[in-house]
Amino acid sequence: DTADVSAVFTSVKTEQELSAGQEFLEKLGYKEDMDTKLLPQADEFVFKYRLILLLFMVGSAFLLLGAFFWYFSRQQQEIEQAISAVQSFLGGNTSERIESDYEGGLAKLFSSVNTMATSLNTHIEAQKQTKNFLKDSIADISHQLKTPLTALKMYNEIMQEESENPDTIKKFTLKTDDALERMEVLIQNQLKITRLDAGTITFDYKETNLQGLLQNITYSFETRAQREQKTILLYGEKNVSLFCDADWMTEAVSNLVKNALDHTDKNGKIEISWEETPAVTKITIRDNGKGIHPEDIFHIFKRFYRSRFSQDKQGIGLGLSLAKSIVEAHNGMITAESTLGRGSVFKLSFLKA
Repeated sequence: DTADVSAVFTSVKTEQELSAGQEFLEKLGYKEDMDTKLLPQADEFVFKYRLILLLFMVGSAFLLLGAFFWYFSRQQQEIEQAISAVQSFLGGNTSERIESDYEGGLAKLFSSVNTMATSLNTHIEAQKQTKNFLKDSIADISHQLKTPLTALKMYNEIMQEESENPDTIKKFTLKTDDALERMEVLIQNQLKITRLDAGTITFDYKETNLQGLLQNITYSFETRAQREQKTILLYGEKNVSLFCDADWMTEAVSNLVKNALDHTDKNGKIEISWEETPAVTKITIRDNGKGIHPEDIFHIFKRFYRSRFSQDKQGIGLGLSLAKSIVEAHNGMITAESTLGRGSVFKLSFLKA
């Protein structure tokens, strides 16, 4: 019955039974090397299997080729866009960047190119600023030199015409000396400001005793103060120090003291004081001179600024600007307060590190 037949196929066979089965099949003509064409059903099965395998391989090949084609097409498109962006950047559009929404080797390359473009753009802007800065500096100093050069030419013509008049020669020789001194101060101050703005100065920072520094400044103006019958007074503790470049700080404070002398009348008084707090070291220059007009108070530190109310015909408008540049180069701050007709106060504040 059915159970007996199924048992024949499902039960475990011994070596003897397997050998007997192979001998029986050989007697019937079924061998391992027989042609499958003699077995239509087996041959049909093998054909279908091979056909399916072939179709699968062909389909897989087309899919793989399609994937490669799509991938390389996308890569080529991105490369063309990158080339276009680079050409645009080289053509002057410095804001141009390579856009990429994908990850991978090309995205990393494009990111590096964008970083390089940003760096180049920063360098280009710095070069433009430097060029404009030099252009403005040359224009400023050229403009300011016109007046003394014109005066020197005129003085020279007068002395040539009056060569036999000793009094005239002496008078215009003194005027020539003044004009030359004015030109020297202008050029020196302009060069100092230019070097400060360009960041080419290396400061020699040291702990400097303020009393000694300010006494030296006062001594340098002593002769002028006596001649103009003006007084310079010092107030402050002996042991206060400032971490600074003494030479440049002397330049800054000297310009402020000179400015005070320039705008103080006979019997005027200039007070220089200093103090130290836990956070700040301060230097104050106070005078009882003419004061600064309210219209000018916010412009006095601008380079070459000349007030329309000023009676000072010799000033060149660089002293206060130079002082401000030096103080700020020392990470300090300079402020000005003034009451017209009653004097001015300049305060230099330096944070203590």
